[in-house]
Formats: sequence, C-alpha cells, structure tokens
Amino acid sequence: MQTRGRMGRLGAGAGTWLSALALWMGATTGAPALGADLDNSLSGVIADAKLDDKVSLSVTILDAETGRTIGEHNAGRSMIPASNMKLLTSGTALSVLGPSFDFETELLVSGSRVIVLGAGDPAFGDPDLLGVMQMGVEQFVDMLVEKIVSAAGGQAGAEEITEIVVDDRAFDRELVHPTWPESQLNRRYCAEVSGLNFHRNVICVYAQPGSVGRPPTITVEPESPWIEIRNNARSVGRDKQHTAWASRKFRTNEIGLHGDVRYAENPVEVTVHDPALQFGRLLADRLGDRTGATIGARVADPEETLEGGVRAFAVRTPLVNVLERCNVESQNLYAESMLKRLGHAVTGAPGSWANGAAVVRMELIERLGAWAGSDVTVADGSGMSRENRVTTRAIARWLLELADDDRIGGAFIESMAEAQEKEGTLAKRFRRMRPEHEVRAKTGYLSGVSALSGYVIDRASGRRVVFSIISNDKPNSVPLSRVRKLEEGVVLMIDEWLAAQTADALGG
Repeated sequence: MQTRGRMGRLGAGAGTWLSALALWMGATTGAPALGADLDNSLSGVIADAKLDDKVSLSVTILDAETGRTIGEHNAGRSMIPASNMKLLTSGTALSVLGPSFDFETELLVSGSRVIVLGAGDPAFGDPDLLGVMQMGVEQFVDMLVEKIVSAAGGQAGAEEITEIVVDDRAFDRELVHPTWPESQLNRRYCAEVSGLNFHRNVICVYAQPGSVGRPPTITVEPESPWIEIRNNARSVGRDKQHTAWASRKFRTNEIGLHGDVRYAENPVEVTVHDPALQFGRLLADRLGDRTGATIGARVADPEETLEGGVRAFAVRTPLVNVLERCNVESQNLYAESMLKRLGHAVTGAPGSWANGAAVVRMELIERLGAWAGSDVTVADGSGMSRENRVTTRAIARWLLELADDDRIGGAFIESMAEAQEKEGTLAKRFRRMRPEHEVRAKTGYLSGVSALSGYVIDRASGRRVVFSIISNDKPNSVPLSRVRKLEEGVVLMIDEWLAAQTADALGG
C-alpha cells in the first residue's frame, strides 16, 4: 500500500485540526520520544477536546512489543462499552469455537415432513450477502424448494409433504434480551435472536408513492401474505421530506407503516417476531405453491425427538465471515448469535444469554487472570444492553492477548474495520487527518456512550500499539463530533509515537 506525506493527505478544513494537534504536542513534551510514555501527550489531547466535566472518560494504550502500558487515563474505571462489547464476544468465539468453525443449517425430508435444523447462523438468508451473490431472497427460497422436491423423489413425493418443522432448539426461546429498550425492538439492530435466523430477522417494506395525500402502495420482501401491514403512511411531493418508518407491536407481527413517502428507492426494514416460525411459514407457503398441497408450519416442541431423513440441502457459513459482519459492519444479530452459540457449544444446553456470557467470562479469566472477572460484566454479546460493563484496561489487555495468539490473532485483527477503507464503521472517520500506519478498530455508540478500541500497526515491521477509548455520560450539550475528535486525536498521537520508534530503529 502506498503512503504519502501527511500534509498531502489532509482533507478540507484540516488546517485548524493540524494547528490544534501541533499545539498540544508542542505545549507538552514535543514529539513523543523513543520509548517515552504518552501520558503527557494524552493529557494534552484530552484537554484540547474540551469535553464537559460530566463526561466520564477512560483510555488505555499498550505497546504490544513489550506489553507495557504507555498511556492511560482512568484505565480501571467501569464503563458501558456499547459495541466494543463485540470485541469480547467475537474474540471468545474465535478462541473457543476455532477459526475453522462453520455454522450449518440443514434441510431434511423425513416422510411427510421437512425438518429444518437451525444452528443459530445469523447469515442464513442475509439480504446483504445474497446481494453479493446476485441472488434475491425469493430466488434463495425457490432454490431451497427445488432441493426439497428433489430430495423427496420428485414432484409426486413432494406432494406428500404436509408439514414444515423448524428445530430452533440450538438456542433458548428468550428471543429478546430483557434490558433492550422496548421502543427500539422494531429496528433492525434490535432483531430477535433465534436458533433459526433468516433474512437478518427483518422484512423489507417497499412503499411506492401515489397521488399526493393518498396512501402509498406497499409490497413486502420476502412476500409474507400472513403478515398484514397497516398502511398509515401518506404520499408527498418533492417539497416534503421522506420520513417513512415502520412500527411493530411487542411480541406480535402487527406492523404499521407510518410517515411521509416521497420516493421508493429504499425499503423500510422492520423486525419480525418469532423468526423460526416465520421462516417455516415462508417455506411452507412456497412449497405449497410448488406442489399444490396445503402445508403447515411449526417449531419443534421442547422435548420432541425428530427422526432423521434425506438431506435436501445444507447452508454453511464460516465463522470468519460472521466475525467480519460483526466487527466491520457492527451487526448486532451476528454478535448475539455467536454468544448463544458459545453457550450451546460449551454446555450442550440451548444457547442463552446466561450461558454464553459465562463462557466469555471464563475465557477472559483464563487468558487474562482473575482480575478480569471483576473488570467485566457481560449482559449481552453486542453491547446493546446498558448493563454491560468493562474497563479499557481489560479491553486493551484482551486485544493484546488475542493478537499474540498465533492460532487466531491474524483472523481476529482482520475481522475489524480498517481506517481509510470505503466500507465498515471507520469509513467516515479520520477525514481531517489520516494516520500513516494501519488502523484496525471497533467503534461503539449508544446515546451518551462512544468507544473506539483496536490496533495501530506498522505494516513493514509488524509492530503494534493497542488502544481502548471509552466515554460515558455525554450530555446532549456536547456534540458527538467532539468526542470522536478526541478518539481520533488519541489514535493520531499513537501513530506519531509508532513512527518515532520505527525511525529510530532504522537509524533515522
């Protein structure tokens, strides 16, 4: 990868940022000296950010070559991590399940039944991944139907099928974490978590505007005729904003479309209740269309024994692909599915938030020591819950430990978003001033919470610096941009320090 001088890579408006950076560097200790700690420089970055005194801030910076702490601020403070929780979940999944692990969803034909064996795969029917394969969800389901017909011995055999049974018992049936906000359970980042996930557990509502003031025309993908969408939206002209959104009543599939519809380009995504049953109904509907039979759908009873059958098809998703969707795109469903799969793999019982959290804590303690048990509270896998607690000390030590593991370190680092890339949660970061070195990191955000943790890496030497930055209790009066400026300032400070170490090693 080619690099250019930093002055040549500054974006618009970077002059003010550069001046501020130079100010705190010059006002403290100057450019970081070889082997010097960064505490003074870090204090300068924090002061320059001018955060409200109410903002709680924690920072830990480690030199991976020596394991030494080279900068810290409230490193032991207990913090809400938001999506930085995904670093603990995904790292544990990679360590415990192994880098060669695959999620596998099977379809079996057993007499008059089709049995769908779920494994908690969050990628099964993911519309984004289907899009990469240039396949729509309806094409995907049609392909599954054809596989079933073939396994049943052809059309005549398929006409004998009367029931779809979805076995989602790899996970428990607590589909929603009790601490997630009920008002947000209709949104894709709060999708239910099931032993059989499909289409990210959302449906896409397309609204085509009609005459101004009239209700738009609605279509749904995947087509789900048993779900009725209440059309409370209205069509508007070009002088109005497009504000379409969808509601869903808790524990039901009573969905409503609301707001003003100006254009039809983007669908409104809304979560569905009981994803396993919804997939069963979808498959029954399409197979019924194919055979002309009336086919029922249900989930397996808790103690039911399902006989084996002829394998019609299996869908496998490598864990490394799940990690990437979790850490680069920050998909909550992917993190929660890994957490519950961990619980299932270790205990043999249906995966749950409780047994998955226990596995994460055990792995943290085993790798870092008993102190990590008091530094970390695991409520969920994605960080959506505000009951999660971490210290930046624990996050940084965890990142250091995993990176040093030859079996999984490379895959873990590569699963994280990279600064200056067009995709992922870092795509819009570091626009004022770009780091010289490779930056791999995980963002995190909840109302009042922001986080950024990861690595600054010298590609030539392989030397790494580990960092974790978490802020809590940000009042509305403090712009989020100010907090993110602080986060990026810390990374740029590390970038300068690492450049100094490399220059000295080369005799510069």
